[in-house]
Amino acid sequence: MTYQRPGKFRPAPTEHSAEWGGKITGASVYDTQGGYGHLNVVLKTYVLERHGEAQWKSILKEVNHSGQFQSSEKHDDALTQKFINAAVHTLGLKRDAFLTLVGEFFMEFLNKNSYDELIRNLGSNTLDFVQNLDYVQTYLKEEYQEEVMPSFRCEGDSVSDRMTLHYYSVRPGYICFITGFLTAVAKSQFGMQLTTSIISITAESVAQESGYREHVIINILAKKPEEKPDTEGPPTFVAQTPKNAERQILKTDVDAVRARLEEILRTQGEDALPLNKYRSAKAKWKAIAKISLFSRGFVASYPHQSAINPKMFIDVFPYHLVFDSDMKLYQTGVRLQKMMPSIRSRMAKVTDFFTLKYPRCTDFTFENIKNFIMCPFILEVQKDRLAKDFLHYGPFQVKGQMFFLMDRNFFFFICSPVVRSWPDLEKRDMKMADIPIWDATRDFLLTDLTYRIAAGQTTVVQQDTTLLLEQQRLMALSIEDKEHVTRLQKDLNSEKNRNDNLYHAFLPRQLANMIREGRVYQGEYFPEMTALFCDVVQFINLVSNCKPSDVVGVLNSLYTRFDKVTKVHDTYRVESIGDAYFVVAGVPEKIDNHAERIANTALGMMHLSHEVANPMTGGKIMIRIGIHTGSMVCGVVGTRLPRFIVLGETAVVASKMESHGEPGKIHISPSTYRLLKGKGFTMEDRGRIELRGFGPIGTFFLTGNEHAADDDLVGRSKLTNQDIAFINEGHAHDHKKANQTPSSGVGSRPPTGDSEFATFAY
Repeated sequence: MTYQRPGKFRPAPTEHSAEWGGKITGASVYDTQGGYGHLNVVLKTYVLERHGEAQWKSILKEVNHSGQFQSSEKHDDALTQKFINAAVHTLGLKRDAFLTLVGEFFMEFLNKNSYDELIRNLGSNTLDFVQNLDYVQTYLKEEYQEEVMPSFRCEGDSVSDRMTLHYYSVRPGYICFITGFLTAVAKSQFGMQLTTSIISITAESVAQESGYREHVIINILAKKPEEKPDTEGPPTFVAQTPKNAERQILKTDVDAVRARLEEILRTQGEDALPLNKYRSAKAKWKAIAKISLFSRGFVASYPHQSAINPKMFIDVFPYHLVFDSDMKLYQTGVRLQKMMPSIRSRMAKVTDFFTLKYPRCTDFTFENIKNFIMCPFILEVQKDRLAKDFLHYGPFQVKGQMFFLMDRNFFFFICSPVVRSWPDLEKRDMKMADIPIWDATRDFLLTDLTYRIAAGQTTVVQQDTTLLLEQQRLMALSIEDKEHVTRLQKDLNSEKNRNDNLYHAFLPRQLANMIREGRVYQGEYFPEMTALFCDVVQFINLVSNCKPSDVVGVLNSLYTRFDKVTKVHDTYRVESIGDAYFVVAGVPEKIDNHAERIANTALGMMHLSHEVANPMTGGKIMIRIGIHTGSMVCGVVGTRLPRFIVLGETAVVASKMESHGEPGKIHISPSTYRLLKGKGFTMEDRGRIELRGFGPIGTFFLTGNEHAADDDLVGRSKLTNQDIAFINEGHAHDHKKANQTPSSGVGSRPPTGDSEFATFAY
C-alpha cells in the first residue's frame, strides 16, 4: 500500500524508466565519488553469512579482486558497483532486491560491531531515529576525513507513522539499501512495518566542486504488523472515530485548536491564520483534525509576547546568529560581536564572516541550509575578520543547530565553541568564562577534570591561575559529592580491572601492558623457545558417542586444570581449538629455562588429566603431549580484539611430535632432550621414527622429574610458583637473584642448528 500525500504525490519511477537510468547510473550526471570500504565489508559479510563462502569466491573471481579490504580504506565507488553487479549475477537476484536485503542485514552488522546501544537509544520511533541520523554522522567525520556523508531530513508535517523523507547522497543508486536498513530498524526496534514509495529522484547541485547530490523523496508509512493500512482519511465528523484508539480525535482537542485559531485571528489578523488557504468547510475541518493528530491530544500554550527582550537575548546566547534569505545578518550574540566588531554592520552577511565546514562539500546558501537542516552545522570564523585581541585564537569553530523561523523567513543558528579538551581550550587562550554556564561543554570539561583529580592524574598549567582556582573549587566538594566521586572512581577501577583481565586473556602480560599504554608491538624473532601441543586421545569417538554437555564438561575440566598449571610454571597458553591445547615458553619474554618450564608443565598436565573421567568408558581420560624446541616469530594482530600469534616450524614440529606420540606419554624432540639432559628429568629413548615431512628422527619420552613431586608440579605444595619454576636449575631458593638478571638470549647453550634436527627446526 502506498501512502499518497495530497498535492505532492507523483508516480514513483519504474526500474526501467529514464528517470531511474539517467539519475542513478548516469556518469554524466554525477561525478565519480570514492567511498570508504565499509560498504564493501558489509557486502562481503552478508554474502558469507547468508549465501556461503563458495558464492563469495565466485563473486571475487568475477570481479578479479582479492576480497581483502578494511572499513577505513579508501576505494573507488566503481569497485563497490562491480561487487554489487557480480553479486546480483551470481546470486540470481535483482539489483533492488539485493540492495534491500543488504540494507536489512546492515542493522545486524552494526549490532555485532558494538553499535547496538546507539541504535536502541537514538529515537523513540522511526521518525525520531531518521531525524537524528545526521547528528550521529558528525562523529564519524573525524575517522572518515574525506567522506561526504549522506543526509536525511523529514518534512515538517511528518509524524511517527507517516513521513516524507528527503535523502541526499553523493553516491547514487543506494536508495534500496537505505530503505532496507530503515525497514529493519523499524521492525526490530519499534515493532513497526514500513511501506515505502519513491516520489522522485533528482540530481541537485549544492556546491561548485563535488557538489552533486542524488536527492530522493520517499513516502514512508509505518504501522503495526497486525494493523491494516489506514485508507479512510480524516473523519468527517467529530463523533466519527477511527478504529485505532490512539488516533481518536477528541472534541475537546479540536475545540482547543479552534480557540487558538480564533486568538490568532483576534490578535494578528486573518493573514496570520494557517488555514487561510483552505476555503471549504470540509478542508478547514481536515486541517484542524490534522493539527490535533500531530499533537496527539496536546496543544501547547504560548505567551502573547516574549518575556525576554532583544538586549538580554544576545547576552544570554552569546554565540548565535539570525540571518535572512539573502544571508544578511539580522542579529548576533554578544561574544561574536566582541570577536568580530564589523559583524554589527547592517550590511554584514554571514558568508563574509564564516566558512561552512560541515556539512561537507556544500555551499553556504540559504537553500542548502533548508535542505540539510537536520545536520549539525559547523562554522569556522574567517581569521581576517577577528579583532586584534582575538587573533591568537587560531581556527575558531562554532557548532550548533539551525532553526527555520517560518513567519519571518529567517534562520536562527544557536551554537557554542568547538572545544574538545582542556588543552584545546588553552591552545585558543580561552577561559571557562568564555563558555556560557548553560552550555554542556562546561560539563564535559569539568567531568574529565574531576575524574583525573580523583585518580591523581591531573596535569596543572602553573601559569593559568583561572584553571588553578577551578581545580581548588572542585577539590572543595561537599561530603556527598566526594562520596559520589569515590563511587564513580571505584566503578571506573572495576571496569579498568575487567578490561585488563580481558586483555590478559588474549595477550601475555608484558604485551597487554604495552598495548594498554598505547604502544605498538612490532613483532620479534626468537632464536630459541619451546612449544607444547596436547590433545585428547580418541576425541572424535568421544564427540560421536557422548552428549554435547559431557564433551564440553570434559574439555572444561581439563582446560581449567591445565590453565592452573601454566600459571604455576609461568608458561603461556597461546590458544585452544577443540581438544588441541597449545603452550609456549621463552616468548615474548626471553628466559633460559623455557624447556624446563614446558617439561614441568607437561608433567603437571599429564598428572591432572588422570583426575578427569572419560564419559564414554568411565575410566581416566587419556591425553598425549608433544614438545619441541626451536626458533619462532611472535607478534600481535588485530586492533579491536588483539591476539598473540606465534609463527614458525617449531609449532609445526611440536604438533607432529604430539600426533606421532603415544597415549598417556610426553613425546619430545632431540633439541628439547638436549636442554633437559642433566637437569633431573627422567627420559626414555624411543628410537628413530618416521616423522611425516622430515624423515627418520630419534625421539624420546619424558617420564618424570626427580627434583619435584607431583604436588609441586601441579601447584599443591608449599613451594611458591617461582620456586617451582627454577626447581630444575639447582637453585630453587636463589630464584630472586636469577630473576633480577635474566638472560637476554639463549645464554651459553649450543644453538639448535648443530643438532640432527636442524634441517627443519628453523
